[in-house]
Amino acid sequence: MELNKFIEELFRRGREEGFSDMEVYYIDSDSFEVNIYNQEVDKYNVNKNKGISLRAIYDGRLGYAYSEKFEEEDIEFLIKNAKNNAKETQTDVLPEFYQGGKYKEIEQDVNVDIDAKKKIDDAMFMEKRAKEYDSRIDSVNYCLVETTKGRRKIVNTKGLNLEEEGGVGVAYIAVVAKDKDDVKSGSSFKVTTNYNKIDFEKLVKEACDEAINSLGAESIPSGKYKVILRRDAAATLLATFSSIFSADSVQKGFSLLKGKLNTKIASDKITILDDPFLKDAPLSCSFDDEGVETYTKEVIKDGVLKTFLYDIKTAKKDGVKSTGNGFKSTYKSPVVVAPTNMYIVKGTLGYEEAIKMQEKALIITSLQGLHSGANPVSGDFSLAAEGYLVENGKITKPVEQITVAGNFYNVLNEIEEVLSDFELALPIGLGSYGSPSIIIKELNVSGK
Repeated sequence: MELNKFIEELFRRGREEGFSDMEVYYIDSDSFEVNIYNQEVDKYNVNKNKGISLRAIYDGRLGYAYSEKFEEEDIEFLIKNAKNNAKETQTDVLPEFYQGGKYKEIEQDVNVDIDAKKKIDDAMFMEKRAKEYDSRIDSVNYCLVETTKGRRKIVNTKGLNLEEEGGVGVAYIAVVAKDKDDVKSGSSFKVTTNYNKIDFEKLVKEACDEAINSLGAESIPSGKYKVILRRDAAATLLATFSSIFSADSVQKGFSLLKGKLNTKIASDKITILDDPFLKDAPLSCSFDDEGVETYTKEVIKDGVLKTFLYDIKTAKKDGVKSTGNGFKSTYKSPVVVAPTNMYIVKGTLGYEEAIKMQEKALIITSLQGLHSGANPVSGDFSLAAEGYLVENGKITKPVEQITVAGNFYNVLNEIEEVLSDFELALPIGLGSYGSPSIIIKELNVSGK
């Protein structure tokens, strides 16, 4: 059945069955993925995905159902399951759907309709160039090119009818460098809405240089070190603790920021945005998955906490308006509070320039063990790390087998400088995160 007719009939039958309000969320997408190994296609996936979910209010409760098919019998399936689900649902907030608002158009340069052969050739090129880059590059253990294009549609019985399209291209390469018994890895990636912006030669160079420069790494003495947290590691740390800015976490007591709105919680150098209009960002959008208009918001401005992130339910609990941060991981999933593009706003000092200014510092390039070694509630973390030692303004040696420990809330206050080398990381879960490199006054480092 044609989609609009399906939705119209679904709403008609739903009213007959006693639903007071209904909402349909629809997605369809086309995705392509190729992995190369030893100049052969190791993995090749082309997928078309579509699905529809129904949220419906029955007797003051919210019911939920979903389907991948759009035939007459699926209407009855959705209604029956949504009604049964509503009967089992308990909530402390009366559910409601959004009537609509003023929506700002996304200005994105989307171009991911690229010939499959070109994408395969580009992946082949990355692997080939990496193996030619340096005799110490022993292997390429991951070489991927991926594109996805899709649209989502939200329609409800309050008159809301929204539709938006988007696309993303991803290239990723991971290599292994070897010098006698010393083996190190390096990787690089690019995420963009315009596939033609991917510089495959640059990705190869970044991954190979990272692996080669890590050869000969050793531990360093334990102690307190000034830390330059490189942009990718900084983005990862922000993503790990981003839930503290969710109104849902605050309301449930899972964030120590409760009661701290409009108070200073970070260094003056820190401004964190949630920006749904960030150009060349795959998760930019003009409305969230509840149909609420999005807008750029300062979560932290010059160190002061300005807002939490809300969906409709959490906003209703606090008596405020949703910030347009209600999202689903798939059409099958419930709405949860999540950022769009959350990032630390860059400063003016360059990365290389900052290194030259350090008498002694530790550059952290990667953090491991984030799932087990970080506590988003308390803010504490103890993480395995790698990087480089800086002495007298120069990188003197690569560093491994260390653990950095601290508290995220304290780190926010200990940031001395925010650099200018901003970059988005790979999307993590429902959100997209980014950061420039940041200089932290000191962190505890356990080494030898």
